[in-house]
Amino acid sequence: MSKQDIDAVSTMSSALSSSTLGNKSGTESPRLSTSPSSTTTKHEDDDIITRIYYAAHHVVQADSTLYPKSKDSSKNAPSEPEHATFDTAYHLYSRTSHMGVLDPNYRVFTSKAGHGSLLYKLEARTIIVAGDPLCSEDQRQPLLEELYQYRKPRGLGLAFVGVSQEFAEYAQQNGWATLHFGYERVLNPLTNKVLQKQAGKRIISQNRQLLDPKRGGVSVHLYCPSVEGVNSALENQLQELYDEWRNERNCNNAGCFKAFITVYDLFSHPDSTIFLYTSDSKGQPNGFATLRALGAQTGFHIDPCIATQSAPRGITDLLIVSAMELLRNAGIGYLSLGFEPLDGLEEIHGKSNLQSWLWKRGYSRMIKSVPTSGKATYFNKFYPDDKLASKLFICLPGHGLPVLESIALMHFANMDIRRLLPKRNSAKGLAKASTGA
Repeated sequence: MSKQDIDAVSTMSSALSSSTLGNKSGTESPRLSTSPSSTTTKHEDDDIITRIYYAAHHVVQADSTLYPKSKDSSKNAPSEPEHATFDTAYHLYSRTSHMGVLDPNYRVFTSKAGHGSLLYKLEARTIIVAGDPLCSEDQRQPLLEELYQYRKPRGLGLAFVGVSQEFAEYAQQNGWATLHFGYERVLNPLTNKVLQKQAGKRIISQNRQLLDPKRGGVSVHLYCPSVEGVNSALENQLQELYDEWRNERNCNNAGCFKAFITVYDLFSHPDSTIFLYTSDSKGQPNGFATLRALGAQTGFHIDPCIATQSAPRGITDLLIVSAMELLRNAGIGYLSLGFEPLDGLEEIHGKSNLQSWLWKRGYSRMIKSVPTSGKATYFNKFYPDDKLASKLFICLPGHGLPVLESIALMHFANMDIRRLLPKRNSAKGLAKASTGA
């Protein structure tokens, strides 16, 4: 298939021709199970990573010579017995809010009775649970009861961040406070306007230039460690690229807080992730995107999606469109872009008028101190499906004003509590005021 015979959108599939999608003989790789519960769930649900791999594989038989593969498969070893409950629960119930599974700063609470798991951070003597509990609706109450028995003797508070509307309704029924703080924005690769050439002409034109060997010289590659095996050389390059990107961003934004920052150990869960990366004409990676499988929606969350400082403009756009193309080929209609925080809190339940006012005022001051407005603009470039968007909530068990939990939430969201305080006048201003000047 030549580039002259396909349009700019279809080149996303063709661009994968130089990736690690097949072997040199052109035969299929062995079909491997990537699920810890493959014997108890439907094939299309528990094999989503492999579905993506072979959706790309069947587009074109590729010559995998870019990197030598490591024979080390320790990362793909079966889970230890003590982790089996978490692995199964995560596989079945994971959502975008559980992105912390790739962050070593998060911890896991697992029911000893097999009722599921929770992903959390400990901040200011408060357990901040990320997302909905990883369990069925019937297991929710006994799981939270076990968590209470764990918290009580340790004097730990509790809060939930990034939970679904379903869990928020459960919280309201139990008398907890809930605060609507944002939305999850989602692309539908099966109906997306950019893929259907109904919108995004600039993105399409830009991708065409990047993929042209004589102009951009960029190629797109797929790395699927749970199917192909571990490629240590490639993983080291991508992790180094990510670390350098984070350092550059932190230096460029010194003194500027960013909300809801997650620091990823990219390859810590190979059974739940696949990677798209771009290379320049010399074969050097200059951008990549991580696609993490979501059990609750049978889809993926794309994050991080980054490019090196020296990469040509449009690499991240190319990666997102390539990801949509892959998912469309596999018949998957859910690609989450992540959270989009609101400018102000909405739908506050379980708080008095005074408490609601204090929460709204505090949140408004905090959100103005962090750069979040650009998210909506960037997300909208790719035409998210409003039907797939979902509300995100903060939930606070208990009554009264949760001071400790509020401080913990600000730490969790990488926000500075000093931003809540009114700005003081400068010494010069105070001097003028005292002299009547």
